[in-house]
Amino acid sequence: MSAGARTEGGIRAGTTAPAAAPQVTEKAVLLGEQRRLVGIVTRAGPATGLPAVVILNTGIIHRVGHHRMYVTLARRLARQGYAVLRFDFSGIGDSPPRTDDLAPLEANLASLGQVIDWVEETLGARRMVLIGLCSGADQAAIYAGQDPRVRGTMLIDPSIPRTTRYYLISAWRRVRQAKPWRNLVTGRTRFWRRLGALFGGTPPPLRQYEAARPDLETPEAVAFLEGAYQRTVDNGAELLAVFTGGHHQWHNYRRQILEALPKVRFGRQLELHYYADCDHTFTYEAQRARLFALLEAWMARKVPADNAAGDSAGDVAGSTARSTARGPEKPVN
Repeated sequence: MSAGARTEGGIRAGTTAPAAAPQVTEKAVLLGEQRRLVGIVTRAGPATGLPAVVILNTGIIHRVGHHRMYVTLARRLARQGYAVLRFDFSGIGDSPPRTDDLAPLEANLASLGQVIDWVEETLGARRMVLIGLCSGADQAAIYAGQDPRVRGTMLIDPSIPRTTRYYLISAWRRVRQAKPWRNLVTGRTRFWRRLGALFGGTPPPLRQYEAARPDLETPEAVAFLEGAYQRTVDNGAELLAVFTGGHHQWHNYRRQILEALPKVRFGRQLELHYYADCDHTFTYEAQRARLFALLEAWMARKVPADNAAGDSAGDVAGSTARSTARGPEKPVN
């Protein structure tokens, strides 16, 4: 065969064929004690020692996520060796409603525990990374403080209280815009209706986002969030928090969570990012690609593979263990 000859596959003699991309498989599964939760497992090959990834619903959006972002993310992570489960909570997507009288948060936390039990028993993973956006981020942050199998959480636009600095930034941005001034002069701003309400008039109706979100600035709400996040930190979970400019009605700077929840000792377990140019649901493909690349790099650093494939880190002693150890305080990055 001459130097320029080729094999049947089109590869020159004496060269090595490029490695084929791993074949991603997707399988529909039924989860939970009554097998009423519908999920999709995405993976490529046997256990690798990497943690399993569990993706939570965003509000009432079913398991594909906005713009099918969770489908894309699951397949992308599977090609890197992760087993990924995205599922629907009860009453969302293909999962029927619950038949008990549990409150929505309690019901979802109970369901999440059953889902993680299934992942451990069926996929052989004893370490988990939870991913959630908006309400999914809130539930992930709360649950991670209850289960030491959760070694990492990616929180996208979680609910946090607004701070004095938030209001100052928001006011400064409005002062620099022309539209609020035009509305003030022409009487179309809500300011005049608020002022009239002080003298017996009708107050302006709540904006849609105000009506859909509880008041997180009350002492009770702040104490609840501080307790939930502190338990997650004490459990040893790593946190990646990404806030977007598209949710500016609730947060508008990177360190807001630190100032809103000052009693939480995050230490080096919290990594913070603020994407000012991204909307809340990552509409554009470039925004999603940026988010996925950040997640992959963070997981490689913070929740790497175990030496023994399919096994967990030595500090997790079974699915019902609860961590009480508290590490030394370290400064936030």
